[in-house]
This record gives sequence, C-alpha cells and structure tokens, in this order.
Amino acid sequence: MFSSSSSSSGSSSSSSSSSSSGSKSSSSSSSSSSSSSSGGKSSSGSSSSSSSSSSSSSSSGGNSSSSSSSSGGGSSGSSGSSSSSSSSSSSSSGSSSSSSSSSGSGGATGLIFHSFGGGSTDGSAPYAAVIQATNGNFYGTTSTGGAYGHGTVFEITPSGTETLLHSFGSVQSPTQNFNDGVSPYAGLIQGSDGNFYGTTISGGANGNGTVFEITPAGVETVLYSFAANNFGSGITPSGGNPQSALIQDSNGNFYGTTTIGGAADYGVVFSVTPAGVETVLYSFGGVDGATPYGGLVRGSNGNFYGTTESGGANGYGTVFEITPTGVEAVLYSFGSNGGSDGAFPYASLVQGSNGNFYGTTKSGGVSKDNGTVFEITPTGVETVIYSFGGGVSDGATPLAGLVQGSNGNFFGTTSTGGNASNEDGTVFEITPAGVETVLYSFGGGSSDGAAPYASLVQGSDGNFYGTTVNGGAGTSCNQGCGIVFKLAVGGN
Repeated sequence: MFSSSSSSSGSSSSSSSSSSSGSKSSSSSSSSSSSSSSGGKSSSGSSSSSSSSSSSSSSSGGNSSSSSSSSGGGSSGSSGSSSSSSSSSSSSSGSSSSSSSSSGSGGATGLIFHSFGGGSTDGSAPYAAVIQATNGNFYGTTSTGGAYGHGTVFEITPSGTETLLHSFGSVQSPTQNFNDGVSPYAGLIQGSDGNFYGTTISGGANGNGTVFEITPAGVETVLYSFAANNFGSGITPSGGNPQSALIQDSNGNFYGTTTIGGAADYGVVFSVTPAGVETVLYSFGGVDGATPYGGLVRGSNGNFYGTTESGGANGYGTVFEITPTGVEAVLYSFGSNGGSDGAFPYASLVQGSNGNFYGTTKSGGVSKDNGTVFEITPTGVETVIYSFGGGVSDGATPLAGLVQGSNGNFFGTTSTGGNASNEDGTVFEITPAGVETVLYSFGGGSSDGAAPYASLVQGSDGNFYGTTVNGGAGTSCNQGCGIVFKLAVGGN
C-alpha cells in the first residue's frame, strides 16, 4: 500500500563559492565542419557536424502518507541511420489501481496509476520521468521489457489506460547492434511538430546509442546513431551512451549530453537537427567536468546550463554554462568544502522564477553524506539549502532533478530513505528558503512503488506524476517492474 511517512530531519547549510575559486573559467569552441571520423574536440571544445539519413517505417505497440515538515537548513564518424520496427499494438488498463495514503502536514495522497507488467507485452524499469502531451495523455519510456526486452515507449491516459507504442530492439544488424536503439534511460520531449523525441543509451548503427523520433501513433525513426569507436581507442568522437532527455530550441534543433565520447572520452554537449545532422558543441576534458548524466536547461539569457557528475577542480562534479556556439564556463566545482557543499550531481537543473538555478547532488552535505538540494546564481554563487538526513525520517540519494510547482515550491524524489522498512525512497517538497517536507515514503511490494529515480511532472490537474524503477504488481521482475504514480498534494 501507499505508506505513510514519518517526520524528516535534515539540515540546512550554505556554502558560497564559485567555480574552482569563485570565478568562471571558460573555453571556446571552433568551427563546425562536417564528416571526418576523428571529429570531436579537445576540452577547449571544438564543434563538428555529421549528417545522417533517415527513413521510417511504422511500429506499433504491444500492451498496452502522511508527512511532517523539517527545516532544512567532432565530428561523428557515422551518419545517423534510420531504422524501423513493428510490433502489435493494443491498449490495456494495465494493473491500474488506487491506494490512498494518510495525509500529514504535506497533505499528499498517492495513487498507483499503472503497474508495469514487464515481459514481452509491457515495459519494465522506468528510469525516466513522464511528460504530459498537448492531448492530455502522458508519455514515457522504460529501460527494459517490451517485445524484444530492450525497452519501450508508452502512452497512458489520465484514466490510467496504457498503450505500448514501440518496443526497441526489433531491427538487428549483423553485429546485433539493434539499429532502432536499446534501453532508453531518458524521458521524452514533445517537439514543436507534435512528435516525441528521445535517446537510447546503446544500440543504433554503431552500438553507442541513438537520438530517435516517434509519432503519437508509434512510428519510430532513428535520427542519429552515435559514432563507432575511433580506431579501437574506445573514444567516440561524436559522444556516446546518452542518458538524459533532449531540449529543443526555437529553430527546431535538439540539444543534449552524452556520458562518454568526445576528444577526452569524458562526454560531450551536442546538437542535432530534425534532419539528423549532429554537431559536437563541446567535449569535456576532466578539470572542466566529466560524465554529464543530466540534461541541459536553457536559461533566460539563451545559454544552456547543466551538471557533470564528476570532474571539476575537486573531482566531485560541476555546474557549467555553455553558449549555443560552444563556449563553456565552469560556474561551480563541488567539493571545495570537503563535500559539505554537495558532491556528484546526477541530474539536470531547473531555473527558478527568481532566475537562480536549483538542483540536487546524490551525496555530500552536512548530514551523513546523503545528498543535498542546492541553489546557484547565474554568476556561480552556490548555497546548499538542504542536506538530506536519510534513514526512516528523511530521504537520501536524490538522483533526479527538481520541478517548481505552481505554488512556487520545488518538488523532487529521493531514491532511498523514508520511513518504510526497506527505505524505498520518497517524494519531497522544499521551499526556496530550505524548509523540506517529506510528502510520501514508498513501501515497495506489489501495492506500492520503490526506488524513484526520475523527476516529477505537474499535470494540468495540479497533481504530480512520476515513476519508480521497482515495485508494483508486475510479477515478471524480481522486485516488481515499476509503476507510474500520481500524487495529490495539498495547496497545488
């Protein structure tokens, strides 16, 4: 059942500092010329582009607490191949069930919106957030399950009816690279044309992941396949293994990050056109950041902002800014205060209504190294507004970013902690001043979710929607196949 949470006790602390020692460090990109297999660029960030052709064929789908408050202190060597796959489509109510939590100071009531069944007829292990499309339905991805076991794209109505739109892994090359992609760890965005766009961590023509497009009817096209290894060096000049969602600019181009590849093999920031032309805007070099697991957010000044999970002056990760032309600046290097300022940011940032950016780190902080919520100004002044306490009274290890609710507060998830016996994670609310409330503690098992790795989305009805990797009624997975949940929060 949806379980009730007990009081959380974290701590609020602050550390003001900027990149490395308080100033921005920048490096610029150069021209973006196409082809060439060496591509990429050193950590000074050269940009290069390569085009890809794409053709599509239709694919269809298979199947379809109480809380208490606590005060918190190169160019690619390959062109993007297009592939298609087909599977049978049907709709199903999909183990949708409701279960209410007791309401505490957070006033949160939970509902299992959909329990994934796994196997060949449904997805499993959703690591990414859902989005609400213009038609009012929700769309998302699962990293496994589906007809071929390599993940799915699904649609779910506000009443809980789920449809499997696409199963990845249906088109295999002679080397079994699964040309249509494998294991989407990131969520979708809805493009200006009404179609959905996303990434897969592997698969594609070269096995290093893809950027794909899928129509609301389930027709999938691979726009770009990240490049093959560069002459056995293990480095993918155009990047590889993307784990974050894309964003789209007003010109229709998409931007994202990869966790590997680039000139130093520490990941890249890239853009790709709707026609599949990819450009490496910046290659990370280590001291300027490494391994960006989170995606980008476009600031009000037109520049992009993001995090790297490691690298930087202290090796604990960074917050960076990058212009659309590839000039990168490290705004902040974590670890300057021994980790009390946060360590290893795993998720994307959000720009608050006050113009500052907010995010999470999965460890660090002043309370038992359980992670933080931080605020950072556009000039690089960072403040830890909350340190998670973990244990039965608070969450720990946030792997997801935040969303600012209609009430001005921020909402997020932690992958562990909470008052359930297994500490299966929480949903929390935090004010800009750092007052945190545990809204819900997950209990796992067949009647609740466990391990929320993704951020939330606030639906048009004011409720929050999210996913958990484990838990739920699905029996084909050892710890449940995951759920989509709905959380009604008082005051929103």
